[in-house]
Order: sequence, then structure tokens, then C-alpha cells
Amino acid sequence: MSYTTYHGTQIRVVCPVHAISVNKHKVAFADQCGQQIGVFNNTQEAKAFLSWLLTIH
Repeated sequence: MSYTTYHGTQIRVVCPVHAISVNKHKVAFADQCGQQIGVFNNTQEAKAFLSWLLTIH
């Protein structure tokens, strides 16, 4: 699955997600393809991505 940020950047996530870590503007997660880090412009964007990440199956 892909998530498109407010600025058009796509973050690809392959389920299942094994781990999630959040630190202000960064969301790190581990999925089947390995570890990735999403860097966002503000905390609202990071929270929106985190919410989406928690709802995908």
C-alpha cells in the first residue's frame, strides 16, 4: 500500500508492519521490506500518517 503526503511524496508500506516508532516529525516502521523512516514537515502530518499506518491491515 502507498501513503501520499500533503506534498505528494509517496511512502510504500508492505503489510504486515512489525514495529512503529515515533519522534516528533519522524515515523520509523518495520515491514516485510525492512525498516523505513518517514520525515514530515510538522507533527500533524506525522500523526495523520501514523493514524493511517495503524488502520491498514
